[in-house]
Amino acid sequence: MPEKIKGLSELLDSKMNQHSVVHPMSSEEYELYMIKKQNDQPGKLDGLDCSICKNKGYYLRYDSEHHNSVQVRCECMARRDAIRRLNQSGLSQALQKMTFETYQTESDWTSKIYAAAKAYAATPAGWFFMGGQVGAGKTHICTAILQELLKRYPARYILWRDEIAKINAGRNDQTSIDCIGRLENVKVLYIDDLFKSGNRDSNGKLRPNPGEVNTASQILYARYNSDDLYTIISTELFIDELLQIDEGIGSRIAERSKEYRFEVDRNPARNWRTTH
Repeated sequence: MPEKIKGLSELLDSKMNQHSVVHPMSSEEYELYMIKKQNDQPGKLDGLDCSICKNKGYYLRYDSEHHNSVQVRCECMARRDAIRRLNQSGLSQALQKMTFETYQTESDWTSKIYAAAKAYAATPAGWFFMGGQVGAGKTHICTAILQELLKRYPARYILWRDEIAKINAGRNDQTSIDCIGRLENVKVLYIDDLFKSGNRDSNGKLRPNPGEVNTASQILYARYNSDDLYTIISTELFIDELLQIDEGIGSRIAERSKEYRFEVDRNPARNWRTTH
C-alpha cells in the first residue's frame, strides 16, 4: 500500500477512535480512510495467499486527478488463472509428483539436466529445450521448472496433441485465433510433446502435418521476437530432426535454447518407465 494512504489512514483511525473529532476530515482524507478499510478486508479466493489484495483479486487505489477510488485487478489473478488452467489440463495430480525434489539424479546426465533446470527456474533466460528418448524424465523436469516459474509469472501448460486438435478444429474461428494469441503472449509457455499428434512416417518418426507446422510457426515465431517471454519445450525429436521438419522452427528453438538445450540419446536403458 502507498505510504501516503497508510500514513493518512492511521491518522484517521486515531481521529475516528476519539470521542470528539479535532477537526473535520477533508474529502481526500475520508476517501483514503475508506480505501484502507476496504483493502484490509480479507477475500475468499483460494489457490494461493496474496498479501496485496488479501485474496479478493483486486484492491483500491486513490485517483488524485478525479479524487475518488479506482479498483485495480491484482497481479495475483494471472497466477490464479494459470493454476486453474493447469488443474483443468489434467496435470494437477502430476504436479504433486513432478518436482525438483522427486527428480532422480542417478547419473551424470540427469545431474547435469537437474542443475541446469534449477538454474533456469531461479533466473530464466531464453528457452529451455528437452528432446529425445521417451520416458527419460523430460516432462518431469520441465514441469518442475514450470511450477517454480508459476510462483512469479503468468504461465500456460499445453499438451501439444490436445491443443493442436482444438485449434485445428476451428482453424479460422475467433476461439482458435484467441487461443493462439494467448499462447503467443503469455509470459511462460510450456509445450509438452511438441509435434506428437499421432502422425508418423513409415519408420515410426514423428511427421507433423502442414497445419501443425503452421500453428507451431505462428506461436514460436511470435515468442522468438519477444526477449522477455520464456518458453519450455519437450519433444521426442532432436534439433536436427526439427530442422528437417521446418528450418525456421528448428533454428529458432536452437538459438533461443542454446544455453539450456538437452537431447537424451535414444536408449531404452534411459526410459524410467521401464527401468524403475
